[in-house]
Amino acid sequence: MAEKTKNKIIHVAEVMKKGGKSAYLLLRCVSPHRFIWFEESDDKEIETSVTGSNPQEAIKNARRYWREDFSFRTVLCGRRLTLPERDEHGDSALFHQMAASLETINGVYFDDELGHSCIVQNISQEGRKLYEKYRDGQRL
Repeated sequence: MAEKTKNKIIHVAEVMKKGGKSAYLLLRCVSPHRFIWFEESDDKEIETSVTGSNPQEAIKNARRYWREDFSFRTVLCGRRLTLPERDEHGDSALFHQMAASLETINGVYFDDELGHSCIVQNISQEGRKLYEKYRDGQRL
């Protein structure tokens, strides 16, 4: 795994705990086939026991693990479209894909997993704010 990929934020979710308190969860890649959710608490990250061998499995396991809480939702990071043909609907973008798109002048970045250039559109305000928060704190 490339060093730039290791331990970066892959995706972000929010969980609403019983009692009305919410917390952000950060999915980080800690090794090539190990993705772990970290709970953000007072600008610290606490490792949880929720893991997966890929982002999709980690998200599925998180939904199952936090189902007893009021809600678990992933942050809307936009739609990832592949270029040059620009598929009609795209796929839901993960946080790191949104960040890669926001870090370029025109929004186009090369996705190593797909082997294509991509662009992320329709990014939510919450996604942008979290990107700025984590970028400014150098936690990306």
